Amino acid sequence: MFDSKDLNYGFVILSPDANYGRIATTIRSIRAGHGDIPIVCAVTKDTDAKQIEQIKKICPVYKGKSHFTSLINIGMKNGHKEWNIIVIEGAIVPYKVIHKYSRFVEAETDILFPIMPDYDLNGKPIKLNSTFYDCSLNGLFIHFNTFKKIGNLTDNPLEISRVFWAYDAMSKGCQFKAILGIKIL
Repeated sequence: MFDSKDLNYGFVILSPDANYGRIATTIRSIRAGHGDIPIVCAVTKDTDAKQIEQIKKICPVYKGKSHFTSLINIGMKNGHKEWNIIVIEGAIVPYKVIHKYSRFVEAETDILFPIMPDYDLNGKPIKLNSTFYDCSLNGLFIHFNTFKKIGNLTDNPLEISRVFWAYDAMSKGCQFKAILGIKIL
């Protein structure tokens, strides 16, 4: 189980601000560590045509509604047809992060996410976000078919939508896996 596997994958960039500079930074970090891998960007419905044209120069862009759940839904709908790594605009993706994920993938029904600590002002860890309900969206790793089988996240606030979606996922045989050591910042 813990050997690296070859996986076909792509990236979904969630861009609530449609900030070209942050999107470009994220794409540069992806290209540096992952080469010519498929990347799509999901923006809100308020994104103007000029911003969309600018983003289209570096990756395909799709409009969602005005909340994170819709960005995830539209990004996954148009993402890679196998595995997708979700990141938020401005995130720096580590070199070859796919090797860490691939070690824990057993089936396409696995849903992986990084364990992320919260720190106090002195840099001391105070909380470990190790469940799907409180994990960062940066680094959510999911198969296209699994997302399609479970269905879209609801239009509720992200925290509520995640609870319902996770319940549906578990009832359909999905397994959630928290991975330590993946730092997508």
